[in-house]
Amino acid sequence: MKRFAVLVLLLATVAVLSLPNSLAQPNVHEFTLDNGLKVLLIPRPGTGITAVDIWVNVGSLNETREISGISHFFEHMLFKGTEKRPGGIDREVEALGGRTNAATSYDFTHYYIILPSEHTELAIDIIADITQNSTFPEEEIAREKEVVLREQQQRSDSPTSFAFFTLRQEFYTVHPYKLPIIGFADSLGKLTREDFLNWMKTYYVPNNMTLIVAGDIEIERTLQIVREKFGVMERKPIPAQTYPREPTRTQKTVREIRRDVSQGYLIFAWPGPSVKEAQDVYAMDVLITLLSEGRSSRFYKKLRKELGLVTTIDAGYFTQKEPGIFNIYAEFPYENRVAVEQAILSKLKEILDGKLSPDEVERAKTVLLAREALQAETSSGIASTLGFYAVVAGDYTFALTYPERIRAVTVQDIVNVARKYINLDTYYELVLIPESAAEQPTTDELITLPNGLKLILRQDPSAETVALQAFVGTGARAEPPELTGIAELTSRLLLRGTTSRSEEEIFTEIENLGAQLSQDLLADMAHVTLVAPKETLERALHIYLDVLLNPAFAPDEVERAKTEFIREIRAQADQNFSVIYNNFQSTLYSTHPYGRIPTPESVSRITRDDIVQFYKKYYVSNNMTVVAVGAFDRALLEALLRAKLQELPKGAEELPLKPQPIALALTENKRVEAAKRSNLTWLILGYPAPPVSSPDYPAMKLLNAILGGGMSSRLFSELRDKRGLAYSTGSFYPSRAEESHLVTYIIALPQNAETAQQGILQIIKDIQENGVPQDELDRAKSYVIGNYRIDHETTERRAWYLGWYETLGVGYQMDAQYPELIQAVTSEDIKRVAQKYLQNYVLSMLGPEF
Repeated sequence: MKRFAVLVLLLATVAVLSLPNSLAQPNVHEFTLDNGLKVLLIPRPGTGITAVDIWVNVGSLNETREISGISHFFEHMLFKGTEKRPGGIDREVEALGGRTNAATSYDFTHYYIILPSEHTELAIDIIADITQNSTFPEEEIAREKEVVLREQQQRSDSPTSFAFFTLRQEFYTVHPYKLPIIGFADSLGKLTREDFLNWMKTYYVPNNMTLIVAGDIEIERTLQIVREKFGVMERKPIPAQTYPREPTRTQKTVREIRRDVSQGYLIFAWPGPSVKEAQDVYAMDVLITLLSEGRSSRFYKKLRKELGLVTTIDAGYFTQKEPGIFNIYAEFPYENRVAVEQAILSKLKEILDGKLSPDEVERAKTVLLAREALQAETSSGIASTLGFYAVVAGDYTFALTYPERIRAVTVQDIVNVARKYINLDTYYELVLIPESAAEQPTTDELITLPNGLKLILRQDPSAETVALQAFVGTGARAEPPELTGIAELTSRLLLRGTTSRSEEEIFTEIENLGAQLSQDLLADMAHVTLVAPKETLERALHIYLDVLLNPAFAPDEVERAKTEFIREIRAQADQNFSVIYNNFQSTLYSTHPYGRIPTPESVSRITRDDIVQFYKKYYVSNNMTVVAVGAFDRALLEALLRAKLQELPKGAEELPLKPQPIALALTENKRVEAAKRSNLTWLILGYPAPPVSSPDYPAMKLLNAILGGGMSSRLFSELRDKRGLAYSTGSFYPSRAEESHLVTYIIALPQNAETAQQGILQIIKDIQENGVPQDELDRAKSYVIGNYRIDHETTERRAWYLGWYETLGVGYQMDAQYPELIQAVTSEDIKRVAQKYLQNYVLSMLGPEF
């Protein structure tokens, strides 16, 4: 049972469904016999069908542990025979074109017959007979006991039934609602015929029952039959019962059970209202509907459709005499557990925060009342609804006012009822875990999706923004020699339009959200960056993923990008440093991709088809890392990224590109002079250097800082400050997946160029021979680590470093380890790497005539 309050009449739903007024109000005729039996007669002329339904005000609520399950077992026995009908009651009814059934719950038991109206008297007679004269044959008790025990086994075999059974057992601590309707094997085994007879004498008395007859009937004749059949029953006192009050929940309870299941099952539960708290019941019903009823409900749209986390998601509430249970139930692949939990709680928090629109509430009310209207299509539905409220609420007219009360529910009513009953700090949670599942679902920052894509999620609740960086292993190493520049073009074109958005639309939407979107290409990778306020992240993310996954590569945009790129390449000829640095790289790396520089000719050769094929080859799941840093809901973001990025196909097995050794050892110094002339001398003196994966990487970073990092570096203090040889000087050491380089540079007057070059070499020689004093090393460490910390202030840069290191192949953890690695470097390490790497060099120059 999801919640019994769903069984309501059509009644006044005409306002919603525009039904004829004659259907709006059932013609209920209420009577009470002298012995206390309540009778509701509902004529439905022309239907040709009658439902006779008797509701007994007894259920598992009235049981003790010793006789747990007797109400349900008793229900099984009532159609087994009377003195007048020793057996075959079901067959008797079926022979007339009808059927029998019964149900037991916590608060009631009811028995009904549905059959053609000409046999109404027989149906009333059978119901009267079984409720007064059942004989409970010993052999039938023994036989039916096996049936009931098999039901118990079925409950255990069904993960859903087992989960809700366990929920009741553990959620209620002192209240008899904790007893299962079906009972326990030991209590059932002890039940005797005498127990059944006593149960009948105690509870199956007229003043504890309500009889409903709905269908093609005549009121006077039907009432006469009822009086004849039930009037002989004797009124009896009904045992008064009081029930212990459940203690207030003060903390979360998480119950995990490993079972032989193939997926995860989860229930969140909170105390709910009793039927006496009618206003809360109405609001709760609307809340449940907007959360989980239909494909426009919050849970379905978010957890199933958008995020693809669950196979089943539902909200429920057990309307009962005593306080019931509000619950959320989900079935899901177990690896999604954390995401499912947080997504559910996030959706509930939205309600608690008042994030509800009147339109959404009206839609939920319409859905609820439209569904309830279906109950009034049958005589049995009408009888069941009226009987339920007559017993559980103590007043069948509860059903008559239900639609009106539902339509009166407001946004604030729903928020209020949610805040009254749902506390995100004190819920009960039950999880069924597959036996084969890991002990805990992963909460690591690095998650590898089945298609090989890596997600790195790092939360910072103090941040006001969220940054996403998507890294793709491309760059120069991925380019065919004849198409040098294609990696840059592909990266740029990602922001030039998607299959559903133009470039203008992309940036208009992004800017309206207060977000920023950009891209860049490095030697070993491309990356696309999104920085968004946490409040608009989800909307900005849709645009970001559209850019990443659905680039259009429109022909006109391809040509525009090529034209712009060629202009920039040609403009580099005017940038003196670009000229000498490009010449340095080409000389040092020769034919290796790091040494290939895009030219107007290579870019002109690139076609749209080349770009599309390049994108398809490299922008694939096993060649991509997506990083998020900032104040986000981890589960929701993870789920959204999973749902979208799992669409990416997997690329070739050789991806990501593996670093390949480069023979950069120079057997002699090399000199390259630019044809371009300048009044000043621009000079690069550079050496091969280790890749980021080398153990020497931290020492080289510090050597670079000592040589040319800032104004306290040796190059700056010696060549510029003390000797006045340079307008500008410094050094840099790029982090590369394959062999890198350490570059020193200086801009000097032509007459000082040779002296400046020798000054650089002398500074390097001094370090190779003498190392560096400890205080200088300590200053360099402070400089490097300080710059590291400064560059980690923003979410954008923190996300960048995580993805950068992961894509370089050394793991995102390198970012956290970096300061420790720097601190561990000794003066001897500096001397050693200077001797090892700073031997033969490439000298690249530009200036006046040499």
